[in-house]
Amino acid sequence: MISNNKIPQIIEKIKSAGVPERFSIEFLRKLGFPSSNDRAFLPLFKKLGFLSQDGTPTEYYSQLKNPKEADYVLADRIRELYADLFSLDTNINSAPDAEIRGAIARVTGKDEATVTRYFSTFKSFVPLANFEKQSVNAPLVRNSEEEKGEAPKAQKQPYIKQEMVDFHYNIQIHLPATTDINIYNAIFKSIKDNLVDQ
Repeated sequence: MISNNKIPQIIEKIKSAGVPERFSIEFLRKLGFPSSNDRAFLPLFKKLGFLSQDGTPTEYYSQLKNPKEADYVLADRIRELYADLFSLDTNINSAPDAEIRGAIARVTGKDEATVTRYFSTFKSFVPLANFEKQSVNAPLVRNSEEEKGEAPKAQKQPYIKQEMVDFHYNIQIHLPATTDINIYNAIFKSIKDNLVDQ
């Protein structure tokens, strides 16, 4: 969003207002947000999963109105929408601003102005959420077998040999924010030469 200062106010109004059949620009006006800048909240709220594409409130929307669940379900939806950022750092929500900006720049590849808007929107939502645990009543994500009406496949339980222990190493690489592809090529060539072929 270009203007993010209304996000906390809109969320608070949603918590206290009734649930509309469709969340529209008109409903946003009734909540007290008639500015054209406020309209960008609708597509963002859809991306977060609180509204379906036609504006119908989802189960997540109902949880947002539950005082015991609101902070947690908001954190769940933020993790989902910004999954690329959380894949770089599972605690990206509490990282220094410079690290968040750098992560957004790497993930999106956008110009500085766009990165600033993404960053401002992300930072507007984070204080409203509780990232300590996931929402206890979050709707389950249906897998492809369930969507097709098939019985879900049993998940395999990990088999651990008692007589041996395997060690696995996960290496995170924080790439610099740059538009020069040669820098990335040099980094990945060095990784290949020094790690992959060992």
